[in-house]
Amino acid sequence: MKNFLMRRKILKVGLAGAAGIAATFLNVLPASARETIGYSISIKSAHTGEVFKGVYRVGGYYVPRAFRQINRIMRDHRSGDLHPIDPRLIDVLAKLQKRCACNEPLTVLSGYRSPTTNAMLRKVSGNVARNSFHMRGQAADIRVPGSSASQVHEVAMSLHAGGVGYYPRRSFVHVDTGDIRHWVA
Repeated sequence: MKNFLMRRKILKVGLAGAAGIAATFLNVLPASARETIGYSISIKSAHTGEVFKGVYRVGGYYVPRAFRQINRIMRDHRSGDLHPIDPRLIDVLAKLQKRCACNEPLTVLSGYRSPTTNAMLRKVSGNVARNSFHMRGQAADIRVPGSSASQVHEVAMSLHAGGVGYYPRRSFVHVDTGDIRHWVA
């Protein structure tokens, strides 16, 4: 049994290494070649200016190094708290970016929110859910350069991938990986 577990651990480390090497290789390829081999995204924090642009998934394997950067960019900018971002959320954002034909980074207004930040925001806004998907790393409030919030809302709805909230007064769209539902605030 020990040998089996050791072989399994070696295989996992080897696969992680191979995916990391593949992701590095994919990032130097032209965008057209990357699209056929790996999944890429470009995101920017509206509050810190930090950017991730590159391959985050190779086939069915999510690249740990990419997610360390994504988790940092999508952290709670108020508290600095980090939380793992749901890979399915990044898949949704990547599809949305592609369908909007956006070559610039998606602007993330809010990714992960700590429970403390979420409680504070609930006190000042009636639009913040008590059990927000943001607190689980499963939601993002975004803007897409070159697209209106209305256009982004339509594209997000067409993905049928989770919750979609449209906030026309603040000009952003909320997407999450919960049940399929929608609202306008």
